[in-house]
Amino acid sequence: MPLSEHEQRLLDQIEQALYAEDPKFVSSVRSVRARSHLRRSIVLAVVGVILGLGLVLIGLISNLIVLSVVGFVLVVGSCGLCVKAIRPRASISVASVAEAGRPGKAPRPTGLRSRMEERLRKRFDEN
Repeated sequence: MPLSEHEQRLLDQIEQALYAEDPKFVSSVRSVRARSHLRRSIVLAVVGVILGLGLVLIGLISNLIVLSVVGFVLVVGSCGLCVKAIRPRASISVASVAEAGRPGKAPRPTGLRSRMEERLRKRFDEN
């Protein structure tokens, strides 16, 4: 059952208060969740690759092209899952959440794209 709008707003306020009060606890909880999610995704990807390779081999031995294609798709999908799990995400940092709670200050964007855009703007502003 989804939360009502009022309950969702209250939950968001509680989360922001927790971020502001105890950033060390928040970062430790996030790191534990991230590690367990990463480990589970990698194990799932490895199992998918092994099953996909098995299907490709069985399809080649028994001359079933469809089985080989399904195995290949499974291998590619599993590799994509592994890359997606390993790739660093542009997540909201504790400092940016704390700054967002302050009026008049916007959180600073993070990530490669925003840094590249910022550098490009600085170059054009200098000229």
